[in-house]
Amino acid sequence: MKIIFLGDSTMQYNDETTFPQTGWPQALEGRFKEDVQLINCAKNGRSTKSFIEEGLFENALKKVDSESIVIIEFGHNDSHDYDLERYTRPDYEYHDNLSYMVSECKKKGAYVLLLTPVYRRWFNEDGSIKMNCHTGYREAMIRLSEESNTDLIDMCTLTREKIAETGDEKSKEYFMNFPAGMYPNYPDGLEDNTHLRMKGAKMIAEIFIEQIKDNPHFKELLNV
Repeated sequence: MKIIFLGDSTMQYNDETTFPQTGWPQALEGRFKEDVQLINCAKNGRSTKSFIEEGLFENALKKVDSESIVIIEFGHNDSHDYDLERYTRPDYEYHDNLSYMVSECKKKGAYVLLLTPVYRRWFNEDGSIKMNCHTGYREAMIRLSEESNTDLIDMCTLTREKIAETGDEKSKEYFMNFPAGMYPNYPDGLEDNTHLRMKGAKMIAEIFIEQIKDNPHFKELLNV
C-alpha cells in the first residue's frame, strides 16, 4: 500500500539543508504499519497550476495505482495574485485543477482524500486569530469534494482552531518563527508564519491521524 502526498511546502519533505523546516507528513513516520510506503511528491512553492504545468503531477501519477491512497493539499500559492505563474482563481482554475488531479487518480483506482490548506499563524493585534486566511480556496475545495464524491478533511478550520487555542506567542513554536542564534541555518532568525517546524508538523499530523482513524481506507494501516 502506498500513501502519496501531493501539495506544497507545508507538505514537502525537508532535509538538513533547510532544518528546522519540516513538512507535516514527515511527522507521520512510524504511525503506519511497515508495509505502508509514504511517498511525498509535494514541492515547495507550487500551486495547483504550477504543479501540473511543470510535470510534477504527471510524474506523481506514474506512482499511483489501485493500491494507492492519494492525499491532495494545495491553496497557499494558488492565492498569490501577484504571481501569475502560480495564481489561480478559487472557483475557476483552482477548482478545475483539483478536479483534474482527483479524476486522473481515481481513473487509476486510487482512493483520494482532499485536505483544505493548513492555516497560517495570523493574529490580530488584540490576540484573536484572523479569519480570512485562504478565503475562497477552502470553500472551492469543499464544493469540489461534494461534486466529485471525494472525501475531505477541513484542515484549514481544524488547524486554525488549534493555533488560536495555542495563542499568538506560543504558536510561534509551530512555525519557522524564531530569534537569531537558535539555528545555524538561520543565524539571523526568521519570522515565517507559514512553514513548519517539527512541533507544528507533529501538531498537524496528530489532527490528521485523529481524522482518519475511523476511515475504512486507513483503519487497518495505522499503528495505533
